[in-house]
Amino acid sequence: MKCLSSGIVVDNREIAESICKAVISVPSIANQCLPGQFVNIYFQDSIRIFPRPFSIAGVDNDSIHLVYKIIGPQTKVMNHWNTGDSIKILGPLGNGFNCTANKSEMILLAGGVGAAPLMFLRDQLFQDGIKPVFFLGARTKSQLPFLSDPRSRLMLSTDDGSIGSKGLITDRLIEYLSKINDPATVFVCGPDPMIKTMKLISFTENISVYVSLEKTMACGLGLCQGCIVKNSSDNTGKHYSLVCKDGPVFNLNDVEFDE
Repeated sequence: MKCLSSGIVVDNREIAESICKAVISVPSIANQCLPGQFVNIYFQDSIRIFPRPFSIAGVDNDSIHLVYKIIGPQTKVMNHWNTGDSIKILGPLGNGFNCTANKSEMILLAGGVGAAPLMFLRDQLFQDGIKPVFFLGARTKSQLPFLSDPRSRLMLSTDDGSIGSKGLITDRLIEYLSKINDPATVFVCGPDPMIKTMKLISFTENISVYVSLEKTMACGLGLCQGCIVKNSSDNTGKHYSLVCKDGPVFNLNDVEFDE
C-alpha cells in the first residue's frame, strides 16, 4: 500500500562522480517496499507541479536508500539535503522484480546510476543465500557507484578501460552467456541504448530477461498517461503499457522500442 509520508534525512553523501546516496528514515515505506519499486519525491518548488521518481536502492531497518545523479535542479536540491531535513515522499510505487522460487542463475546488468534498483535486488538475493553475477558499466572508473562487492560476483567495464574491461558492459554479458548452459535470469536497468541493445540479442530459451525501464514520469500513478511503452504482445501496435503503473519492471519480450 502506497503512503504519503514525511521522511527524515539520515545521511546524504557522494559515492561516485556526481552520484550520491541518500538514506531517509521513512518506516511506512521501508517496511513494505520490494526491489524494483520506486518512490516519488516532492520538492518545495512553485515552478514544478509534479514530483520526481527515484528507484529504491536499498532498505536498512526503517530507512530507504536513494542513489541519484546530479543532473538537474531537483537533484541539485537533493545534493544539499542535510541530516534531519524533512522530505515528502510517496511510495512504494510500481511493481518489483519477481525472482521467487527461481532456480536459475541470477545475473544483474546495469549502466551507471541504473545500478540503483539492482543494488536493492542484490541485497535481497544475498539474504536469500544467492550470490548473483553483477555486470556494471560506466564511461569511466570515477562514475561507478561501487568498485567491489562481497555480495555479488562483480564484472566491471568502462568505455575508456580505466577499470575492468574496455568497451560496453553488454558485450561482456553476451560473452558470459555464451559460455553457460544452465538456465539464467537477467535483470537489467540502464540507459535506453543498453535496453535497446538487449532487445536486439537473440537469447536462448533457457534465458529470461527482465528490464526496469527509465521513463519521464509526471504523476507516477498512471493518471497522466505520460510514461507509455509499446506492448509487443499486441500485433496491432495500438496497445501500450504505463511504466509507472504496469512497470517499471517488464519482461523484455513484452515491450517494444522505437528505432
